[in-house]
Amino acid sequence: MTSHGGAFCIKSVKQPKLDANVPCVKDFDFGHCLASVYPLLDIVFKYLTFMDLRACSEVNQSWKEVAERVLAKRRTASWFTCYRVGYKSRKANIMAHSSNLNFNNVEMGVILYDCNRIKLNKYICLHDASTLSRKTVPEYIEEELVPNSVDYCLLAVPRVVSYFNVERTTKDIQDHGSVFDGLFIPKIPNIRTIMFHCNPSKKKELEDTARLYIRPEEEVKCLLLFCKKQLHGSLYNILDCLVPKDNPNRVALGGGVIHGTKTFQRLCAEKKIYTVKDTVCVTFLKERDCVSDNFRAYSCVIKGSDLTKAEFDSELEEFKQNVSLKNHSLGFRICCSAKYQDVEELQSFPQIFPGIPLLGLEAYGEIGWNTFHKEDTSGPKKSKRLRHSRDYPHAENFWSTIFVLVTWD
Repeated sequence: MTSHGGAFCIKSVKQPKLDANVPCVKDFDFGHCLASVYPLLDIVFKYLTFMDLRACSEVNQSWKEVAERVLAKRRTASWFTCYRVGYKSRKANIMAHSSNLNFNNVEMGVILYDCNRIKLNKYICLHDASTLSRKTVPEYIEEELVPNSVDYCLLAVPRVVSYFNVERTTKDIQDHGSVFDGLFIPKIPNIRTIMFHCNPSKKKELEDTARLYIRPEEEVKCLLLFCKKQLHGSLYNILDCLVPKDNPNRVALGGGVIHGTKTFQRLCAEKKIYTVKDTVCVTFLKERDCVSDNFRAYSCVIKGSDLTKAEFDSELEEFKQNVSLKNHSLGFRICCSAKYQDVEELQSFPQIFPGIPLLGLEAYGEIGWNTFHKEDTSGPKKSKRLRHSRDYPHAENFWSTIFVLVTWD
């Protein structure tokens, strides 16, 4: 790509506007044209609600095929990745993404960017078929990648280390890595996904924030935490507030210490300046009385900076043996920034969990615990109630890799 004043150059990923060739006829039949002129039916169906699409699928076989194709796109997570290839003056920024980008039924987005390689106030030079435009990074992300009216967060991390189904070699990952990656979480039946900032050192403010965002009848099934400094004791204030005290290790937990966090939300219009102590919480919530078993969340801590690939794979295999995968899944990976075998670990996940998108980052301290115990089929047991926060499982880690896996039908 040519350079434009030192701007970050990239091609547009937006689909070009399609001009359907509908011939003018005397007895025009709109229903016939919808079914016979590609891609009119696809364009119309992507704006329909879930129930409308189900109704359309009963009209005829061709409508059913298109409706089911659109519905299938909405059930799965979507992702994108921007990475660099080439050397010196011949470097190019490549954008790859899943086929359902901006077409799935998105509830939330999590976007990582390598703050050492790109800044939010940097300009992106956007190329499409006929025009050239310049946007700041947030403008580009909002207009090109994020679906309308979707909550999302931007996380500035030391290094982006995701793995998606995209053609890029080990050398590309090791030498260049990703500039920014994103994962969009679809609306999961019986699950509500939200995010919010909180100050864990102020318990009263933390409790007020939790009441504002989490309904009384809901419980946390998965919790992701991202902060700018080590939380130490205040981490357990968050757990005290959000995690059931009688069974904490049934909540998947992951996160880490990174450079910075920004959230873009519709839920609360109030603008607030967040301090260095504020933490971003991403939560998967389920109603306590809901008996549906369509969603599960697991987390795993693999400790040690000197594990061989065989040792690491063995622990990841054990994790897989103790989880129950459903039709759709996605993963999060938080790795210590000081670990030298980062690339080898990254390659292990798709070998053991093929086809699952993995959003990954390096951190200056990892947050997580193990929740992948096998289901107890011997009947209910009375749980010992925790006496205080220190009775939670150990959640702060160093020289480790944290995996969080959410899976649903």
